[in-house]
Amino acid sequence: MTASPSPEYMIERIGRDFCLGGHKAAAIAMVLARADIYLVSDMDEETVKGIFMKPFATVQAAYDAAKKEMGKDAQVLVMPYGGSTLPILT
Repeated sequence: MTASPSPEYMIERIGRDFCLGGHKAAAIAMVLARADIYLVSDMDEETVKGIFMKPFATVQAAYDAAKKEMGKDAQVLVMPYGGSTLPILT
């Protein structure tokens, strides 16, 4: 992911040159093409930005930033353990 200039490039690259594990980056890139990801993590802030996500130190800070950016009627999805969660829209 860190070698890609954009989420769209990640999708194209994985479609052209797939390797095991690349599907995870492609799945994240497909989400990033449609939505912002606010990541609460101990990861280095620059690393998080380098994979096109918005870094935050706390869930509250991420939530407040999302509401500020999207407005008071925004829908926010919080996914604890997001790397091991498969959301399904119904």
